[in-house]
Amino acid sequence: MAMAFADEIFSRRKNARFVFVDRRAKPGGHWNDAYPFVTLHQPSAFYGVSSTKLGEGGGALSSRAEIVSYYENIMRRWEKSGRVIFLSKCEYRGDGKVVSLVEPGREWAVTVRERVVDATYMNVEVPATHPPQFKVNAGVNLAPLNALADLKKPFERYCIIGGGKTAIDAVLFLLDTGVDPDRISWIIPSDSWLWNRDMIIPGIVSKAVMELIDSAVSASDVDQIFLNMERNGSLFRLDENVLPDKWRCATVASREMPLLRSVKDVIRKGRVKSISKTRITLEKGSVKTNAKTLHVNCSANGLSRRAIAPLFEPGRITLQSVFFCQQVFSAAIIAQMEMLKMSDEKRNAICDIIPHPEHKLQWPETLAHTVENLLNLNMHMPVWLRRTRLNFLAHESIPRYLKAAVHARLRLPAARNMAQAMPAPD
Repeated sequence: MAMAFADEIFSRRKNARFVFVDRRAKPGGHWNDAYPFVTLHQPSAFYGVSSTKLGEGGGALSSRAEIVSYYENIMRRWEKSGRVIFLSKCEYRGDGKVVSLVEPGREWAVTVRERVVDATYMNVEVPATHPPQFKVNAGVNLAPLNALADLKKPFERYCIIGGGKTAIDAVLFLLDTGVDPDRISWIIPSDSWLWNRDMIIPGIVSKAVMELIDSAVSASDVDQIFLNMERNGSLFRLDENVLPDKWRCATVASREMPLLRSVKDVIRKGRVKSISKTRITLEKGSVKTNAKTLHVNCSANGLSRRAIAPLFEPGRITLQSVFFCQQVFSAAIIAQMEMLKMSDEKRNAICDIIPHPEHKLQWPETLAHTVENLLNLNMHMPVWLRRTRLNFLAHESIPRYLKAAVHARLRLPAARNMAQAMPAPD
């Protein structure tokens, strides 16, 4: 998000200067810590920074190595310009003070002439950097899914802990490397609806977006919204006998669903509370385990739903999402808003902040605010929205793009009414 934001201003304001402060050794954020076999969950065509293409185009998904290299090359280019300083292994302490995380006593004083931009607020977590939130007894084989790529010997069983996209990737990795699905146990604390990645390929995604809107405004309750989306092929669920409570924008290709469903030992007893050498204790019971089982922790909250903070304040910008499940696009939008000649009060009034959805009951409001934001932004930056590669709708033909805009405008009142009528999650 930091680099998507900076890219817009770097490209437009030739006298703008930037100081990046990063706790990691290289740019690229959480991708530096992610498991080696991870790929983007949505097409590379609309990820990264607006000025620089990523990936092969179409529905291709870039790998971790490609993404880290992409950000490193961009930062190197910016540094060569003389307008960007990248302070790695450092931390910002406020009031312009930057301290080194590797050299005691080393610090810098930065004079901020415009704004401090907080790109840490979304608080992305990955299992490699966040320990499990449950008790693990001595002698238990537990590892983050990063370790799967380095296994030197087989285990009798593999127990995947978590129900999100990270856990899905762990299951698919094991199956792709030849592990028998009958040797996999999968602890799913709460089922999620899964977005069909085949529907969000550039060039056809506008149809999927219109169907998302129509599925919502034609429904009588929140479950009917998701069942409508499942019926038109936009969403999947792991088990047709289980109605999921979660919706976190996780994407899965249609070809992957039969693989995931081949794992039959799915444990739905809530979150893990503790693991001993012989037993896994959960919120709603327990199951047996043993020393020959590798427990794979996939329980980190990749994008938590945080309280809303103001986007623009005197001397400060806090990057947050203003478009559902599109964080880098949101950061680029905020940069464009920063360059509008208006007060912070007026900037903040353009867009509603859209926290990352977690529960299905949050979807109606998320969708309505996204539609409204996009229409409001189109009054302030229509040309940029049509041209930026980070906007997945910008990859549509002009007729399809305009059709989607008109469709959204016509459906907005119904979307607002639907969102207001739905109960809030507990």
